[in-house]
Amino acid sequence: MKYTEICNAVWMFLWVGVLLLAVILQCLIFMKRAWKHAVELGLSPAQIKKGLTTGISISIMPTLPVLLVLLSLMPLLGIPLPWLRLSIIGSAYYETYAATTALECVGETFQVGGYSVDGWIAAAWVMTIGGSACVLWSSLAIKPISMIYEKAEKIDMKLVLSIGSGCMAGIMAYVSVSYGFSAMSTKGVVFCISFAVGALLVYLYNKKPKFKKLCNDDQHGSCDGCCMFYFLEREGVAYEVKGISQLDT
Repeated sequence: MKYTEICNAVWMFLWVGVLLLAVILQCLIFMKRAWKHAVELGLSPAQIKKGLTTGISISIMPTLPVLLVLLSLMPLLGIPLPWLRLSIIGSAYYETYAATTALECVGETFQVGGYSVDGWIAAAWVMTIGGSACVLWSSLAIKPISMIYEKAEKIDMKLVLSIGSGCMAGIMAYVSVSYGFSAMSTKGVVFCISFAVGALLVYLYNKKPKFKKLCNDDQHGSCDGCCMFYFLEREGVAYEVKGISQLDT
């Protein structure tokens, strides 16, 4: 049996379709609850619709690279598996890296016709199990961490911010040293270019008022949460950050 007989089988399309319908249903439920809460905060239906359309429009461009990766993975892994992974929780870099690593472990190569059914199954398992860690972590740890954060911010908010900044600095330092100067990053060339561009952007942000205004305008529309705060602020609606972040679940 060839792996192409499994990766594009009808039952794979049906299974992936069921999972994607569940995700769409979940999105609609959250959208309904968000709409209800926005009305409670005092926003009019016109304001909510405007925020929704803005969020949808700015979400199109970030999906284009993912679409290109999906099209490139289809000849290698079939249509259903990449479609499922990249539509729910996967990322372009992770899926490619996970599949390549899994196939190398079983002595095969990640290319069209370069692996067997066993290789495809190994790649599918690694891609799925490896990507499930964030789901398990979110399900088990976010609520306890949020409770600790709420208690800590009542004691010393500056300490909480310092701990968060320190953790982020440690993560960035580890990633920079481990991956920034590896062969994956062309021995530091990509890292150095990214660092220089980032430093330039920070300088322009601090020194150029027009550039700062442009960044702030873009930041307001960079995510759904920012869009909500932006429209609340622009429309003069009084709100509390704590009231928005603690939606009933």
